Amino acid sequence: YYITNNLRMADRKTFKFELTNKKYLTFNSKEVKTDLTRWDLGNRISLTTFAYNDFFKDYEAKEFTYDFFNDATVQHNLQVFSSNRQELVTWGNHEIKEVQAEIIPCSITSMDFFDRLVTPGLVREGGAIHKCLDEDIDGFLVSDEIHRMLLTEESDHWELYNEDERQELLFLLFKHLVLGGPVNQYDDKIDRYLEVAKALYKEFITVQKDSETKQIGLISKVIKVSAWDGDICWFPGDDHHQTFCYLILNLPIGSFCF
Repeated sequence: YYITNNLRMADRKTFKFELTNKKYLTFNSKEVKTDLTRWDLGNRISLTTFAYNDFFKDYEAKEFTYDFFNDATVQHNLQVFSSNRQELVTWGNHEIKEVQAEIIPCSITSMDFFDRLVTPGLVREGGAIHKCLDEDIDGFLVSDEIHRMLLTEESDHWELYNEDERQELLFLLFKHLVLGGPVNQYDDKIDRYLEVAKALYKEFITVQKDSETKQIGLISKVIKVSAWDGDICWFPGDDHHQTFCYLILNLPIGSFCF
């Protein structure tokens, strides 16, 4: 999706952003930080929270994303990996010319969603993950069946989740935790991956009870985004399973970048 100068000057509302001081107690807890460090994600995930000035509608996802990445407050507070990819640094001034914005589903309200993982050849009743012969898949050294199920359609268990389910935010969180960073210390049991995915999911999204049905529903919107400054793709940076950028909009007004 490319926004031309004419469109940038078009008579449309412009989203403005203001940094907030929201604290993520679960994400920053000692217990979760220990897990993220073990999975080599401790210094690889950055959360930044902003408030925005107008109501968001799904069809405005691209304009919202464009305004977000071109906002001065956002640019001076977002973090990216340094050139040596060893630390997170402030992004700084850029003119984003091209964006992609894909609204992804965020509808799972129960961890029963993962019950199907307990199946012969994948995860045992006690949570132990079945091992497999080592192989390289998309740059990952894979030695268990959970990794194979997440990475390749050749897995016997690929069809446990369809394509729509694999795009759910909860599934993506779980996937990112399991795959981890380059020096990930993989867990032999599934339990902690699920516990951390659940805890972060609950902290990241907003729920609301329907006044008539009394049912709990999710009202957050999640946008998977890409942003280019000329030939450079800053967010997510490159085409890799573990390079990602999500905007999570906790409606009616509020946002954060993950």
